[in-house]
Amino acid sequence: MNLRQAKSTLLIFTYIFVMFLLPTISFHLLATFCTNDVDIQVFANLISYIVLVIVSIAFFGRELAEQFKKITSIKHFIKGVAISWCLLFVASYVSGMIVIFFTQSAESSINQQVITNLMEFHPILMASMTILCAPLAEEVVFRFTIMRGLLKHPWLGIFLSSFLFGMIHVISAGDFIYIIQYMAMGIALGYTYYRHQNIWYSIGVHAVQNFISTVLVFITLFLT
Repeated sequence: MNLRQAKSTLLIFTYIFVMFLLPTISFHLLATFCTNDVDIQVFANLISYIVLVIVSIAFFGRELAEQFKKITSIKHFIKGVAISWCLLFVASYVSGMIVIFFTQSAESSINQQVITNLMEFHPILMASMTILCAPLAEEVVFRFTIMRGLLKHPWLGIFLSSFLFGMIHVISAGDFIYIIQYMAMGIALGYTYYRHQNIWYSIGVHAVQNFISTVLVFITLFLT
C-alpha cells in the first residue's frame, strides 16, 4: 500500500467515524451546556463537517491545489459545471419519478427532511455546511479516494462510489428506497469527475446542486 492509498483508506474510516460516531460524542458534550436539541444537533453536525474538511485538506490539500491550478479557463470551467449539472438534474428527476412510482409519495428522503427542518432554525450555518463543506468533503471521499482508486475500471469505480454515496445518505434513517435517487446523483457526479479528470468539476456541480436545493428550501420555509 503506497502513501496515497494509505491516506485514502484513513480518510474513508475518518468519514465513517465523523458521520456516525462523532455526532453522538459531540451531542453529549454539547448537552452539558446547551439545552436546545436543535442547536445541539446543528452544532454537532458543524463539528463533524469541520473535522472532515480539515482532514481532507490535510491529506489531499496539495493535490487539490494542483488540480485547481489546472483550471486554466474560468469560462470552460463554468461551462463544464453547467453541462454536468444538467446531467445531474436529469438523473435526479428521473430517479425521483421512479421513487415516487414505488412509494406512491412525493415526500423527500428523511435525510432531506432533517436538513430542511434544521435550516428553519439555523439557516446560515446549515447553508454553509450544505453548500461549502458537504461538496468538498463528499467529493474528496467518494470521487477523489474511492473512485480514483478504481480508475483502471472507471465504471466500476463510478458504480461503487455512487452506491456508497447513496448508502451514506439513507442508512441512518432506513429509507433505503431513496438510494435510487442518491445513486443516480452519484453516478452523474462520478461521470463528471471521470470526464474532466479534475475533482473541482464534481465539487462545483455538487455545490451548485446543493445551492439550488438550499434556495428552494428557503423559499418554502420563508415565503409560503
